[in-house]
Amino acid sequence: MIWQWTKEKIKTFWQKEKWYILGAVILALFFGTWYSILQTKVYAEEIQEGISQKVVRLHILANSDSEEDQKLKLQVRDSILGGLSKKLEGCTSKKETLALLSHIKEEIAALAGAEVAKAGYAYPVSVSVVREEFPEKQYGKLVFPRGVYDALRIEIGKAEGHNWWCVMYPQMCYVDAAYGFPKEQGEKRLAHTLTKEEYLVVSALEQKKEMPKIKLKVVQWWQERKHKTK
Repeated sequence: MIWQWTKEKIKTFWQKEKWYILGAVILALFFGTWYSILQTKVYAEEIQEGISQKVVRLHILANSDSEEDQKLKLQVRDSILGGLSKKLEGCTSKKETLALLSHIKEEIAALAGAEVAKAGYAYPVSVSVVREEFPEKQYGKLVFPRGVYDALRIEIGKAEGHNWWCVMYPQMCYVDAAYGFPKEQGEKRLAHTLTKEEYLVVSALEQKKEMPKIKLKVVQWWQERKHKTK
């Protein structure tokens, strides 16, 4: 009897209030989804901006995509990295690195110009310290998310060819043994520069656990979504 009475009460209540209940469920789902998206946005932005605030990138643009111009781009890269290695080694912060690069822009342009001339070309060379949009870039198993970064930008000739990218601070352009910096040393410097969470995302592909990879996917998804809506 009590069960029957309870069922009748519930049925009556549902008939009277079902649209309010359904509305409340829909609103809960909507706000839950909205909150999840907001949290995703906040997390992804914090990670990318946190990384951006701590690193300096290098961006070299070749004159064209011809084999000769692409080869010249790499020759200019080697000349710049070889000429700057000792000076950059003394920089212990992003601020110091940017100040140094701004101070020696003409020296860098001269180094690049000399390499261009040595190779038999008359391309002009432009050097600037900028804030610009970088695509997502993978260095080995380290992934830097898409976003705006401070960078040393070197343009060779028309600067219409494929780019070469790396990280100048912390000094990760020098992971090649030819410059005396083993790969592990570059990664240690990066880990020391970034927060634990930022490095967790950047180094996700090197890790066995799935959570860092999921976090990397979250950052990648949001940065791509943000770019498409611009």
